[in-house]
Amino acid sequence: MIKYFVVFLIFFFIISCGYPDIDNVPDFKDAKLTDEELLEYCSISNTDKKDIDKCINDYKS
Repeated sequence: MIKYFVVFLIFFFIISCGYPDIDNVPDFKDAKLTDEELLEYCSISNTDKKDIDKCINDYKS
C-alpha cells in the first residue's frame, strides 16, 4: 500500500512541475476593454455619476 502511495506522490510531483508559476501571469496593462466592460469596471469602483464619467474619460485618453 505504501508503494502505491509513494508512486502516486512521485507521479503527482512530476506532473505538477509542468504548470506555470504565478510569476508568469501577464499584467494586463495593455488590455483593451469594450465600452460595456469599461462601464462595469468604472461603476464598481465609483458610485457617483461624475466619477464614473471621469473614470471612462481617463481610460479612453
